[in-house]
Amino acid sequence: MAEPAKDLRTVKPAERKAFKYPSEDETYVRRLGSALLAHWNEVPEDLRLKIVSEAAVVWDREYNVPQLTQKLENFVRRYPGRVR
Repeated sequence: MAEPAKDLRTVKPAERKAFKYPSEDETYVRRLGSALLAHWNEVPEDLRLKIVSEAAVVWDREYNVPQLTQKLENFVRRYPGRVR
């Protein structure tokens, strides 16, 4: 039987890091993110939780997104064929 999914609210928050990039590099960041999501099922669960936790705190042009952690969690689960 599959192990129940962990709740991101119980994961220790990621250390604040600032991966800043110029606007001309945004396409690379989007493409790397899309490639990661394409292989999301292959990523170990502890690393997935760490990635989503980090995504909730990293620098972004849109810096004040309400309920960001929950929205990120919902986003990666939106396509059941891609994530478990």
